[in-house]
Amino acid sequence: MKSKQTSLSSFFKPAQPSFQPRRDPPSDSSLHDTPASPFFVQEATPTPTPAATQHSKLANKFSYAENEVTESSSKRTKEQEDLHQRFVAKFGDAAENRPVKKFKANDFTANGVVQPDTPVLKHKVKTNYTPLEVQVVELKEKYPGVLLVIEVGYKYKFFGEDAKTASKILNIAHYMDHNFYCASIPTHRLPFHVRRLVNAGHKVGVVRQTETAALKAVGDNKQGPFLRELRNLYTKGTFVEEMAAADIEGDSGTSPGSGSNYLMCIVEENRGGGGPDERVRVGIVAVQPATGDIVYDSFEDTYMRSELETRVLHIQPCELLLPATLSRPTEKLIQHIALQRTTAFGDNVRVERIPKDMVFATDYNAAFTYVSDFYANATGSQSSSQGDVKSETLFAEILRLPEVIIKSLALTVKYLTDFQLDHVFKLTKYFNHFSSKSHMTLNANTMANLEIYRNSTNYGEKHSLFWILNHTNTSFGKRLLKRWVGRPLINKGLLEERTNAVEELISTDNPKVPKIRSLLKHLPDLEKGLCRIHYGKSSPSELLQVLNALEKVAELFHQAAPVADIKFGSSLLNTIFDCLPLILEEVITLKSMLDVTAVERGNDVTNLFQSDEPWQEISEYKLKINDTEQEFQEYLTELRKILRNSTTQYVTVAGIEYLVEVKNTELKKVPQNWIKISGTKAVSRFHTPFIIAKAKEKEQYRDRLKIASQKAYQDYLHQVSERYELFRDVVQRLAQLDCLLSLATVAIQPGYCKPEYVDHLIMKVENGRHPMVEQLLSGGFVPNDVEFDSDASRTMVLTGPNMGGKSSYIRQVALIAIMGQIGSYVPADSARLGILDAVYTRMGALDNLQTGESTFMIELHETSDIMKQATARSLVILDELGRGTSTHDGVAIAYAVLQHFIAKIQSITIFVTHYPSLAELVNEHSEHAKNCHMAFIENKEDDEHSTLTFLYKLTNGVAMRSYGLNVARLANLPKSILDVAHQKASEMEAKHEHAKDMQTAYRTQRFLSSIYGRISQDDTVRKDLQLLYRQLVG
Repeated sequence: MKSKQTSLSSFFKPAQPSFQPRRDPPSDSSLHDTPASPFFVQEATPTPTPAATQHSKLANKFSYAENEVTESSSKRTKEQEDLHQRFVAKFGDAAENRPVKKFKANDFTANGVVQPDTPVLKHKVKTNYTPLEVQVVELKEKYPGVLLVIEVGYKYKFFGEDAKTASKILNIAHYMDHNFYCASIPTHRLPFHVRRLVNAGHKVGVVRQTETAALKAVGDNKQGPFLRELRNLYTKGTFVEEMAAADIEGDSGTSPGSGSNYLMCIVEENRGGGGPDERVRVGIVAVQPATGDIVYDSFEDTYMRSELETRVLHIQPCELLLPATLSRPTEKLIQHIALQRTTAFGDNVRVERIPKDMVFATDYNAAFTYVSDFYANATGSQSSSQGDVKSETLFAEILRLPEVIIKSLALTVKYLTDFQLDHVFKLTKYFNHFSSKSHMTLNANTMANLEIYRNSTNYGEKHSLFWILNHTNTSFGKRLLKRWVGRPLINKGLLEERTNAVEELISTDNPKVPKIRSLLKHLPDLEKGLCRIHYGKSSPSELLQVLNALEKVAELFHQAAPVADIKFGSSLLNTIFDCLPLILEEVITLKSMLDVTAVERGNDVTNLFQSDEPWQEISEYKLKINDTEQEFQEYLTELRKILRNSTTQYVTVAGIEYLVEVKNTELKKVPQNWIKISGTKAVSRFHTPFIIAKAKEKEQYRDRLKIASQKAYQDYLHQVSERYELFRDVVQRLAQLDCLLSLATVAIQPGYCKPEYVDHLIMKVENGRHPMVEQLLSGGFVPNDVEFDSDASRTMVLTGPNMGGKSSYIRQVALIAIMGQIGSYVPADSARLGILDAVYTRMGALDNLQTGESTFMIELHETSDIMKQATARSLVILDELGRGTSTHDGVAIAYAVLQHFIAKIQSITIFVTHYPSLAELVNEHSEHAKNCHMAFIENKEDDEHSTLTFLYKLTNGVAMRSYGLNVARLANLPKSILDVAHQKASEMEAKHEHAKDMQTAYRTQRFLSSIYGRISQDDTVRKDLQLLYRQLVG
């Protein structure tokens, strides 16, 4: 037992007071004799709280001091004193050691510690543990690091530190019960509370009773506790247990479950470079168990880990699966992602570390063997039943993946095996390579700077590009649109298909469109529901919801068969609509096996099917139950004879069946071996020995029937799962249609136009607007044109005053390009767009404290990455490069970078700067570059301060000043500060102009001196030059 106590202490920490103890020790030295125990509340003397102080006053008023003579004690007789001493001798220890559970936790405890002014009771360390407590310890030893929810009767309970954790998160009470802290929740609230614990970042295990009372009574475990096993394990990335209530009701477009819950595994290999961790090769595998989607990739990355950051920002995992150790730069990125609760990555990314003894992260051979065996088993089982040659081919392709991906895959499959979700990897059809050549590249900086998924104010979805485009009606449609937004197309033909489909949806009178639009509004999350069926986790009610929804979809288009000859002009729409009726026969066949009425009444699996013939065991137990009920009816005749009452019937009270009710005036008729169960003033209710035996027998049959029915239900789920790919393809078509209808809703907004795609790389937009900013402005948005041509003017140097609209304009250009390549209409009067392969942005400047890098270092790192990756078909936006260092160094770097983009990379480039001297470079490349600025009007005030009126209109030419003092005035800096700043600015501008004039004069002097000697023979010319020279230097 001592060793058991040691084991317990490793799982259940002692209750620690959240207050500082008083400096004066307690007067009763015996308090220090009680050994410390992690399961008993220890006495302490904290600083009293106001509530405790009030309680203390009351306690002092009515306190009893053993050594103090009171009026009542002085009058006590000798006989009474003897009685008192005998009472204390017999019951004193028990009273002192009674468990703390006698007190109300909310009244007497704080953070699990009894308050000093409450009736604190000393107690000794218990060494006797109940069978349930021993079972709890064994479970904690077996599943370390898991918050266990344990089924105990009609409740689920938490024990030890798990109880304290659950109490804090779920806002429920925890209390001492025997040796452990304890907290409990009702059985029917389990899914709700598990979700809350999982969202808080915990790994939660559900331990269920695996035997019923009836089966336990006739089994080998009669004397022991109920057998319990861990049946379910959940984390943020693996929680697929429940379709949200909103999903079942059809409001899935706005349900919390419609977001991303990817689990991403990251593995890296060192590639050397300037330092041991500078260059690495990274492999990722990201899986979304709730939908069955899998994304994989391998890539080289630099010290900034920008490629990894890009993938994390695109996929937006809620859980990261990582080896025990990673390189320092990668660890810093992970820390930034996981510890920042409000970032562009989202909230609360959970990190799961793989144990060091898991060798897959470092041993490729072991990882390859594990993956090979996994897919060999999957292929063998499918081949024997289906002969799926296509799957075998896909499995072979998976095994040819790069080493780092195989390592990530092995770790992820192994990890999900514990959650019984490894089946998802057998659906190789849904493997997607992230670095596909068919999509535009949007790196992490671009995603954040352009607010693609989240705004940069509070990192919410509202006012992001996705928010502008998302008008979907279903959860699966929303998820697909999110992928469309993050992965714009670069195939001109596919883009024209999308925009043509959107155009037709706006103008068509085809009767199919309004019907499907109405149907989509009431569909549950079919993608998630099909996955739950595939995992064998779907409840009967969820299953029926999915089948009903699929039947509605199929019937709608089956009824539309008479108008099937009404085709769309869009080939994409025809492909989507033609595939939808194909599932009707399959759905009707599957649904005909169910007793729909029984399913709708509840999740009772014993009466789910129209016929029990396919499952003989169910028929046998139902027959035995019927036989037992017949015996009860036959026995009723005997009961009537005994009671001499022909109207005697069985009654059921408080869930207890087969009660024999006898009037209290007739109790003399009741045999002595009958057992009274309950009664009232008028009647008594009994069970006879025969009833008790037969009731137990019937309960055993019922329990076995439930087990057999559950097995039959799992067989039925497997039959439905065999059609998974067929149904999933239909759902994907519906998701496509939902996305196209969403883009059609965008297209009918005022001022949006259909883009025209051309092979030549140009951007010609008339009166373009920023899609998000115009939604926020109460007044009108000032539109601007965009005009670039890869063969002509492809570079713009943009200047202008602060707050003049430069940032809004450059984002507008990028967003219009991205929206066009999503297949959406764009906010402009007209748009002709060439196909871009990427959009790169370098905006903003913040020190990265996590990585210990300065503003200037981040600027140069990001610029360097863009220069390495950009091509002649990329759009590059550089905002105020060089501002993180001195003016001279900043100008020099900006000049060199801009020249590189103009002459070498030749991409479409917008270079925003406050350095007017860069305009000189434009003059050197006037054929391919131009100077522009945001127009404004300068107004001179009486105090010689100037104010600006911003016109927000793009204009040719260079703005020679930034007018920072105007921003200071708008920010309401004190007038005295503005006066000093204006004076200093004037002085510095005067010095600058004087230096500039002197430099011009010096250059002129040198030029004239160089030619003076050459023409000294001509006195007239020499005299004219001397006169000019004296005028210049005078």
